Formats: sequence, structure tokens, C-alpha cells
Amino acid sequence: MRQVKRSKMPEDNATEVNVKAKSLNIKQIRYFAAVVELGSLSAAAKDQFVTVQAVSKAIADLEHELGHQLFVRESRGVRPTPFGTAFYQRALSVLRNFDDLEAFSASYEDVHQPGALRLALCVPPFVGHERACSSIAAFAKRGLGIDTSVVLDTGKGALSGLCSDEYDAFIVVGPFSHPEVDCIPVGTVSPGVQMIKSHPLADRDAVSLEDLQSYPASFSTNFETFNEALMALYRKRNLPVPSTVIDSTDTLIRHYLINQGVCFIVHVPALGEMFPGTAIKPLVAADTIAIPICLVSLKSRKTPAYRAFEHWLATQLALMAGATASQN
Repeated sequence: MRQVKRSKMPEDNATEVNVKAKSLNIKQIRYFAAVVELGSLSAAAKDQFVTVQAVSKAIADLEHELGHQLFVRESRGVRPTPFGTAFYQRALSVLRNFDDLEAFSASYEDVHQPGALRLALCVPPFVGHERACSSIAAFAKRGLGIDTSVVLDTGKGALSGLCSDEYDAFIVVGPFSHPEVDCIPVGTVSPGVQMIKSHPLADRDAVSLEDLQSYPASFSTNFETFNEALMALYRKRNLPVPSTVIDSTDTLIRHYLINQGVCFIVHVPALGEMFPGTAIKPLVAADTIAIPICLVSLKSRKTPAYRAFEHWLATQLALMAGATASQN
């Protein structure tokens, strides 16, 4: 709706207005201000894109509510009464505030409402990773009510995508340190060791770091933060850190079949067999550690979708922590 220009009027000499109205509405105030500024009901009606009858009724209703006459009718139009002038002075601030409120509401809807949430999951490719990404996306969409996409990426690739606004955030296993990002722990996972099902250790319920000294252990190049956490564990135990890295499926197959090697990976039984013909064994309790799952976002840009996700995730974690505490 087009607004008429309203000149500022001094308020120093304005008389106190005793408003007795119980059901004033902003439309009445707009029509009233237009009549004061344009000097006639017909000019105000044209300016406000309504009929003269609509303006006349609004003024009459307003006078009834206020208990005061607002205008003196003259041959060439109308002029405000002393009460009408005083009421107009106060109506200006009401209209300005209401206009600001409408502008805020419109801009908030455009800028601050969450759009689609774009996440990257930084883990090595595995059988069923598409299903895992879809499950995470569905979980977030169900909780937030906004479209969510999750794709697999490396830590370096995800950081690049975050900086180029390809992602709103990414998920890593292990702390992620960079001066331009915030890294928030959202859960933990335990490490496991993947091996072929015919491996000498495959019949054990769990394996120790000492057990692994007899076999070449490896890390995946796509699991940087997870690897760092495990290397810290090796150093703490004063054991030689595995030097073998896996950078392709062919390398992994040779490592398993020819060298009877093993590869460190997260131990999440729900994910099932993450590579054909292999099994994943957890580390024994004495050697295992809780590695944080972290949500990483840029310090300089946090989209409305990301903020909504972070708040919702924190709420879910608090609820789960409360449920666990009540069971213990």
C-alpha cells in the first residue's frame, strides 16, 4: 500500500490526548492521517486506493471510539480540530513504528528464514555411504522441516566447499582445527579395525593395539581428523605409529589380500559391512577412545539453515543425554 508523505510537526505545543478507544485499528489511523495531510476525504480516498465512503466510515468510527470530533467540515474540504491536530502528531509515530514493523517482517522472511541445508560428510567412501548420507538428510529434514542434502567429501574438499558457499557446514570424525572455522562436538564414535573375514584376528570379539603390531595397519587418506586422533593414541601407548596409507580401492585390496593388513575405521555396527568380504572389530576397552563427531562451520558466515540445524541438534543431544541419565 502506498504511503502518503507525512511532514513532521512540532510536538512541544501539543495537548495531552486522553484516548478512550478500545478498538482502534491501523487502517483507521492511515485514513485519518491521509485526510489531515491532503485536506479532503476524496483526496485521501484516492491516495489510499479506497472509496470515499470507506474513508468517511473509518473517520466516523474513529471519532466514535475516541469520543472527540477530529475534523471541521468546510466548503472546500476539512481541517482538523485542536484534538485532531494533537491526535495526528501522536499518530505519526504510531504509523512510523508500524511501517518499520512491516518492513522488518518482510525482510526477515526473505533473509532470515532457513532455506535448504547443505552438508558434507567427511569419511572415506564405503559400501552404503549413499544410504548413510540419505539417512542423515532425512533425519535433519524430519526434525527441521527444511530440505537437506548430504554428500561425501574429504576434509580439504569440504573446507573449500564451505569457503565457496557450496556447503553450510560439514561433519568430521575427530577435531578439525582451522582459524576460519568453528568446530562443535555433537557426539562421539569409537575406532574399529577393518580386515578380511579370513584374517587371523577376524574371529575375535575385539583386538588390541598389541595384537595389531604383528600386521601392517593402515589409515585412509580421506579420514584426516580420525587418523590424527588414533595417532595420538599410539603415541600415548608408546607404540610405533602405522605408516601405511590407503589412497585407492586397489591399494586397499592388495593391503588386505596380500599383506594380511588391517585398516582403522569407525566402529558403527549399524552401518553393516562397509567393504565386501570384510569385518570390523572394535578395539579392546583398554585401547579404545571416544573420538568426537564434529560439526564445522565458518566463523564469518552461518546461514539461517545452519543456525536452525545447530540449535535443533543441540536440543536433540540434550534430550538424549537426559534420557540416558534417567536410565542410569
